[in-house]
Amino acid sequence: MARGNVDVARTRAFWAANKPGETAAPAYAPEPPVWWHVALALFAALILQSAFAPFVAIRGASPSLVVLLVSWYAVRTGSLRGMTFGLIAGACEDAVTGSTGVSWTFATALAGALAGRLARTWLADTKLALVPGAALVTLVRYGAFALAMQLQRRPLDLPLLHFHAALWQSAVDALLALVLLALFPRLGGAGAHRR
Repeated sequence: MARGNVDVARTRAFWAANKPGETAAPAYAPEPPVWWHVALALFAALILQSAFAPFVAIRGASPSLVVLLVSWYAVRTGSLRGMTFGLIAGACEDAVTGSTGVSWTFATALAGALAGRLARTWLADTKLALVPGAALVTLVRYGAFALAMQLQRRPLDLPLLHFHAALWQSAVDALLALVLLALFPRLGGAGAHRR
C-alpha cells in the first residue's frame, strides 16, 4: 500500500473511532518521516548551505536550507521532536561555522519548537500558513541567534545591518519554501480532507 493510501486509511480510522455524539473529527496525524531520510536531507542541506549558499546571497542574506528542513520536520512531528531535531541540526551548523559557540544550536532548537506548534492542525497542510511560517521561523531563529551570541559575550557587530539581513533572509526562505512546495507538493502533506 502506498504511503498516501496508508495516511488516508489512518484518517478514515480516526473518523470511524468518533463517538456517535461527537461533531468534530479527531486531529489528523501523519506518519513521521523516516529518520534516515531526514538525516540524509540534513547532511545534504548542510553541504549545500555551506558550499553554495554564499553564491546565491541576496543583499547579504543567503537561504537557510537547514531552518527549512527543521521547520518541515517539526510541522510533521510536533514541538518536542522538532526541538530535538533543531538541537541536532543547530549543533551541526555550529560545528561547520566554528565561531558561533552554541548560538545556532539553541536558535535552531527554538525554531523547531515554534514550527512544531503547527503540527496536527489544519494549518500544517496549507501553503497559506507554511510560507509565512517559514519567514516567521527564520526571523525568530535569527533573533535567538543574536541573543545567544550576546549571552556568550560575542555581540554581533553592526546590529542594524544584521537586522536588515534577517529580514531579507526571511523573505528568501519564504520564497524558497513556496518554490519547494510548488515543485514537490507532497512536502506540504496529505491532509485528512483529501480522499
